[in-house]
Amino acid sequence: MFKNLIVSFTIFVSFLPVSFAANEDNFNINSPAQIQEASPEFVYKFLLAEIAAQRGDLNSAGHLYLDLAKLTKSVPLAQRATEIATASRNGRLAMDSAEIWRQLDKESVEAQQILAELLIASGNLGKARPLIEELLKQEKTRADGFLYLNSLLAKVENKKNALRFIVSVAKPYEKMPEAHFSIAHAAYFAGDKTLAEKELDIVEKLDPKWETAALFRGYMIAQEWPEKALEHYKSFLRKYPSSNEVRLEYAKTLTQLKKYDLAKKEFLKLVNGSLASPEISLTVALLALELEDRDLAEKYLNQSLERGYNYPDKIYMYLARIYEEKNEPNVAIKYLDKIDTGNLFLEAKLYAADIIARHKSIDEAVISLDQYKNLNEQEKLKFLQAKTSLYFNNNRQQDAWTLMSKQEENFKKSPEFKFDYALLAEKMGNTLLMEQLLKEAIKLKPDYALAYNALGYSYADRNIKLQEAKKNIEIALSILPNNHYILDSMGWVHYRLGNLDIAYQFVKKAFDIQEDPEIAAHLGEILWRQGKKSEAKKIWNDSLKVHPSNNILVETARKLQ
Repeated sequence: MFKNLIVSFTIFVSFLPVSFAANEDNFNINSPAQIQEASPEFVYKFLLAEIAAQRGDLNSAGHLYLDLAKLTKSVPLAQRATEIATASRNGRLAMDSAEIWRQLDKESVEAQQILAELLIASGNLGKARPLIEELLKQEKTRADGFLYLNSLLAKVENKKNALRFIVSVAKPYEKMPEAHFSIAHAAYFAGDKTLAEKELDIVEKLDPKWETAALFRGYMIAQEWPEKALEHYKSFLRKYPSSNEVRLEYAKTLTQLKKYDLAKKEFLKLVNGSLASPEISLTVALLALELEDRDLAEKYLNQSLERGYNYPDKIYMYLARIYEEKNEPNVAIKYLDKIDTGNLFLEAKLYAADIIARHKSIDEAVISLDQYKNLNEQEKLKFLQAKTSLYFNNNRQQDAWTLMSKQEENFKKSPEFKFDYALLAEKMGNTLLMEQLLKEAIKLKPDYALAYNALGYSYADRNIKLQEAKKNIEIALSILPNNHYILDSMGWVHYRLGNLDIAYQFVKKAFDIQEDPEIAAHLGEILWRQGKKSEAKKIWNDSLKVHPSNNILVETARKLQ
C-alpha cells in the first residue's frame, strides 16, 4: 500500500507549500457527465493537454486534464491530472486532482493514499487522519504503513502536531511494534526523548530482534555519546550475532571514531558472510583504501562487482585510482575505458587523459579526448577546457591559444566558453580581448557572478577604472555573497581606493573561508600598509609553507619584506 508510489510523487511532496485546500468548486459527484468522450470538444481539449505535456508545459496540461476529468467523470483522466500535477510540483493542482480522483473512485487505495500524503505534506493532519486510519485497517500492509508514515511525518514542520497525530492513529494497535516505533520516531524529533525511550522499550519487548528499532536507538544515543552507541550495538550483537544491519552500523561508527582496526574486523565478518551484499563488499573496500591497503581494497571491489553491484562504473573509478597509485597506468586506463556512458563518463575520460598526459605525452592525451564525437554541448566544453589546460599547464601557451581561438565560432552562444577564453586572453596579455569577452559573457548570462568578478578584479588589479571595478564586484557579490574570491576582489578594490580598514574586513572574511595563497598575499599586503608588518609576515610565511611556489604570494612577500 504505502510503498508502491509514483516516483515523481515521492520527490514532489517535499516541495509543497505550507497550506492549501482542495478546490471542489463546480464539481458535483452526483451530477451527470457534461461531455461525452467522443465529442469534438473533448478531443480538442485532450489534444491541447497532450501537446502541452509534450512541450513541457505541465501546469497547463494538468489543468486541462482536471477540467476534462470533472466534465466526463473519468477516473483515468483524474489520475492523469494528479500525476502531471505532482510532476510539475503544483501543490494546489495536485490536491484538486487527487480529491476528484478519490471522489470518482472511492475504492482506489492509490487515490486515497496520494491524497493523504498530500494533506500530510501540507500540514493538514486533521483532514488526513480519517484517510490514514482507513488505510491502516488493511492488515497485510499495516506494518509497512506505519513505517512509511515516519517518512511522511518527518516533512511536517510542526513536530509536536506530528507526534499527536501518530499517537492518535496508533492507539488501536498497541500490540504492534511498528506502531510504537512510529511514536518513538516522532517523539524523538519532537524533542520528547523520554517518550521515545519508553516506546522503544515497548518495541524491544514485543520484538527484541528487530534491527530497525535497535538502529534507531543507536542513532539517538550517538547524537550525544558515540562511544555509548558502540556499547549499545555490541550488546545487541552479542544477543543476535547474525544482525547484519546492526553490525554494519557498528562498523561504520567504529570508522567514524577512527578505530580502524576494530572496524576492519567487523567489516570482514560482514563481507565473508553468506548473506553479504555487494554494498557491504564496497564499504569494506573503501575502508581498506582509508587504511592504504590497496590489495585488500582491490579484492573487495572485485567482489562487489561479482556480487552484482548496481553501479559498476563507480567501482571502475576506484580500481583505476588503485592501479595508477601502483604505477600501472595502462591498467588504470583499461578500467576507465569501461565507462562509456552515464554520470561518470565525463570524469572518467578527463581522468584518463590526465593519466596519459603524466605518463605518456600531452599530444596523446589530447588525441584521446578527440576520439569522442557524439558529445553534448556541456561535454564538448569540458573536453575543450581539459585540452586547453593540458597545453597551458605544460608551457604550450600558444597551442592553448590556437585551440581556443579555433573553437570560438562553435561556442558563440556559450557564456562559459567566453569566460574561459577571456581568462586565457588575460594570461596571454590581451586585456582588451579579455574585457570584450567578459562583457559578452555577461550579456549572454546576466547573473554570471564569476564574469562580473573577473572583470572587476582585472580593473582593480591593474589599478584602473576603480569605480567601474567596484560596481561589477558589487553585482557579483549580490549574486554569490559568500564566495571567497569575490570577497577578496571587493577587498582588493577597496585597497586600491585607499579604504584599508574596509579592505581588511573583506579580505579577512575571504581568508577565513578559504586560506588561498593569493588571498594570503592580499591580506598580508593590506596589513603591511596598515603598519602591522609582523602580522603580515606571519600570514605570508604560514601560507608559503603550504604553497611555496605560488608566484603571486612569493612576489608579494619578496617585494614588501
